[in-house]
Amino acid sequence: GLDYAHHAVDETGRSLSIVHRDVSPHNIMVRADGLVKVVDFGVALASNQHHETQGDKLKGKIRYMSPEQLLGEDLDGRSDLFSLGIVLWELLAGRTMFQNGANPIDVFQRILAGDFAKPSVHQPDVPPVLDEVVARALRIKREERFARGTELAAALRSFLDAGGPVEGEVRLT
Repeated sequence: GLDYAHHAVDETGRSLSIVHRDVSPHNIMVRADGLVKVVDFGVALASNQHHETQGDKLKGKIRYMSPEQLLGEDLDGRSDLFSLGIVLWELLAGRTMFQNGANPIDVFQRILAGDFAKPSVHQPDVPPVLDEVVARALRIKREERFARGTELAAALRSFLDAGGPVEGEVRLT
């Protein structure tokens, strides 16, 4: 869903450059048939927007923002993939990356510093290959992250195709 949005074009073929800006567990839904949907593009940014949102305010949830989003820099799809990396980290670690009530300044500083333990620190049964997928999604320099959502999906599909786990219970604490 994110890859489709990031690479959507208008009727002339010009890129819309859509960036969701609020990728978080609250905006990812799983249908009864298992299909995953990204929802609530309410704060999304697109290149064809002709109006400004409210000044320099941050849009989205700080605990799921990319470094460039926190710094108010120009965004592209890799920002959403960083946010998705946090969601993946939480699914694998079985806990939120930043505990509820965490000081927003501390969260801001940890994201900018790339101060993240591997998910396997919290769940030892997480395979190293998944630690590496998450680590790549969470790289501070966006050029070092997955370039497209399809690349991230392919890395996860490769893990599953190699016989990785398919089902499991996830509890966020």
